[in-house]
Amino acid sequence: MNDRSTPTLTKLQLAAVRLSAALTDAETISPADVAASLAEAKAKRARGLIAAGNARIGNSWLRLGSSAIVAIVAASLLNNLWAFVWWAGLVFVILGDRAIYKNLLRRALAGDPPHNLSGAVVWTAAQSAYGNIMAALLWFAPYVPGETLAVIYICGGLANSAATLRSNTALSIAGIGPTIATMLGLPIAEYVMNGASNSLDLMPMVGGLLLLGFGVNLWKSLLASDAAQAQAEASAMRERQAAAAAAAAKTDTIRRMNDELRTPMAALVGAAEHLHRAAVSPQARSHIAAIVQAGEVLKMVLDDLSDLDNLENGQLRIETKPTDPRELARGVVAAFKTAAADKNLELFLDIAPDVPVRVALDPSRVRQVLFNLLANAVRFTTHGGVRVRVSVLNAEAGRARLNFAIADTGAGMSRSQLAQIFGRAKLCMEGEGPGLGLTISLRLAKLMGGQINAKSDIGQGSMFAFTVEAPVLVQAASSPVA
Repeated sequence: MNDRSTPTLTKLQLAAVRLSAALTDAETISPADVAASLAEAKAKRARGLIAAGNARIGNSWLRLGSSAIVAIVAASLLNNLWAFVWWAGLVFVILGDRAIYKNLLRRALAGDPPHNLSGAVVWTAAQSAYGNIMAALLWFAPYVPGETLAVIYICGGLANSAATLRSNTALSIAGIGPTIATMLGLPIAEYVMNGASNSLDLMPMVGGLLLLGFGVNLWKSLLASDAAQAQAEASAMRERQAAAAAAAAKTDTIRRMNDELRTPMAALVGAAEHLHRAAVSPQARSHIAAIVQAGEVLKMVLDDLSDLDNLENGQLRIETKPTDPRELARGVVAAFKTAAADKNLELFLDIAPDVPVRVALDPSRVRQVLFNLLANAVRFTTHGGVRVRVSVLNAEAGRARLNFAIADTGAGMSRSQLAQIFGRAKLCMEGEGPGLGLTISLRLAKLMGGQINAKSDIGQGSMFAFTVEAPVLVQAASSPVA
């Protein structure tokens, strides 16, 4: 049963209610949403003008050259110089078109695309109309092939306008409109000039309409392709931005972790070293030495994390200085004497007599590479020993290629493990494999212009060789290099 007290809404009242609801929803739109929409519209307008500007500028000389060929053919059909007069005017038209679209391109690239394109629209329509004068000259030539050439010329004009101006609707209509009008108007003009007595004169117009239908479908396909490309580029841009944000977050995390862990770790290592000096029993000294060594390993891991972050961000620089490669190798080996002795491993150092006394390289980075390689060798060797050999592979023109070879009698690696290390150089997050140190060493070696090679077999140990080329400052015989 209907309630007679409830009024029935008329169509006008219903429309008012809907309008009020729409206005209420509009009030909920924040200024940030409005600004974002305006920025997106501006960016879309800039992309369209950039595409149109690049296309028009890029094919301007092609249009000029092809129109010259058309003018030569038309002059032979018309038996006069009007075609060359048209082409001379077209030169200035195309140069003007090039200048106008250069200005639009410059403003779009600067992030300031013009809101009002009326001037460019009028110019595009005018230059298109001027270009179609040649179609009229060919159509009314005294020879039959003139109409065929006119149709070919018109099709070329449509294709050019659709290809170069499709990114902006107003400009594309301005470029295509006069050409379509010419394509449909010429048969009508001929029909009227022949007394409107022969309907066959209108058949080219029917063909033009069919061509126009196919052209519209092609234009839609081009627009869909452009939209898909723009969507793919936007997706790629979002992915790059997300990757950059992730890299920045990772960098910030690593830096904060370094800041928060280094201070307590330094206090822990300092206290352990003090206890080591005060300890009486050999067993206590051994346990405390293990704590100190673990602290040094943690410090090395933090340094490696910082270096890896700097390498990925391109912020790590190589600083060369005069260095004695022999003393550098001795210092690295001496740092592992205790660790090797704790595992009952022999640790040897062989230095070839022709190793230069002083070369120019980055001692801290070379030491870091050697430290990581030797740390892995000691870590994965349970019996036998580790041998470090420093030699010169070749020396000429005041430069020497130094070779630091570290061989161990550990478990060795398979070919697939070596391929994983040197093929991808990825950090093994599960705690297996060579770990972070070798990953950084590979990148450092490449940054210094050197390389790291390896030979290994299961059960036969491994040999890692770090080679780097450096200018020789003082030769092995202590004579300065000329």
